[in-house]
Amino acid sequence: MRSRWLTLQVACVYIGTVVGAGFASGREIYQFFAQYGIVAYASIGLVTLLFAWLGYRLMALGAKLGAQSFRDLTTYVFPPRLAQAMDGVVLMMLFGTTVAMLAGTGELFRERLGLPFSFGVAVGIVVTMWTMMFGMNGLLKVNSFIVPSLTAFVLFVTLHTAMYGDGFAHALHPPGIANQFGLPVWVNALLYAALNIGLSIGVLVPLGGQIRSRKVLSQGALLGALGLGGLLACVAFCLFAYMPGIRAYAIPMGYIAAQFPTWLTALFIAVLFGEIYSTLVGNIYSMAATIARSRRQVLLASLVTLVVAGLLSHFGFRAIVAYAYTAFGWISLWFLTMLIIARVRLR
Repeated sequence: MRSRWLTLQVACVYIGTVVGAGFASGREIYQFFAQYGIVAYASIGLVTLLFAWLGYRLMALGAKLGAQSFRDLTTYVFPPRLAQAMDGVVLMMLFGTTVAMLAGTGELFRERLGLPFSFGVAVGIVVTMWTMMFGMNGLLKVNSFIVPSLTAFVLFVTLHTAMYGDGFAHALHPPGIANQFGLPVWVNALLYAALNIGLSIGVLVPLGGQIRSRKVLSQGALLGALGLGGLLACVAFCLFAYMPGIRAYAIPMGYIAAQFPTWLTALFIAVLFGEIYSTLVGNIYSMAATIARSRRQVLLASLVTLVVAGLLSHFGFRAIVAYAYTAFGWISLWFLTMLIIARVRLR
């Protein structure tokens, strides 16, 4: 019974780390999948397979090394100078995504609640710092609650969209979208998988180091990948159903939720904030655990990182997802390729 609960927790942490502001808002899914038409469903299938394989590989390596942070992995795999470069690259990407999460929080408060952008950023900083006081246990507990909530919300919206109006017809033949099947579709899918796996390394590697059971990790990675693939397909379905109106919004799923009763809109805001929050906690934990050791140092590093990221978040959520995420995808692809090439030494 305990192993099943651990498997579920591993899956929830995996999903919660990947599902952040860009995912739950729909912006990231539009950028990497939906803009190419219904071929998105096939490219999401490819991404699901990559999530299962690479997610387990990283957690298994963490278990083998008894890793406390992703630095333990890079130090083991690469020569010293290259390991330091890799550490710097991963930290840069985690910081960039933290900026995006805080920007997403500010955008959510401004677009859906009519509150100042800076107020949303400040709320994100405060709740993240509060959770950081509980370490990895805090991360496990947060995702055990938030991920099922997001899943239930997305499934409800998807079923409602399919059952009423022209939702199902639009989801199969999205208006205003020209179907594309060329190389950019699959390159973007590969970049999306690499981006999210690369950004999850700071959580997945130490999670493997803490859990250690290969069976739990393999089942958790598979369950997490299937959950992510299912959520991706459902969100893409909803985006297609509401085309082309959603293009004008930084948070497309917020526009969709606004078409439902007030209580559902409020629930969406709470769920989206929760997902942004869970990814913020995962990113900050990854960075702080890498650059600091004592609990006091971890908390101080977390606070400084959040404040600086909060200031940079004012560049805007839409621009960060469109440009920074694509760049991070290429960097992550290179990083993961280096890990795969190094498999001989890992054995």
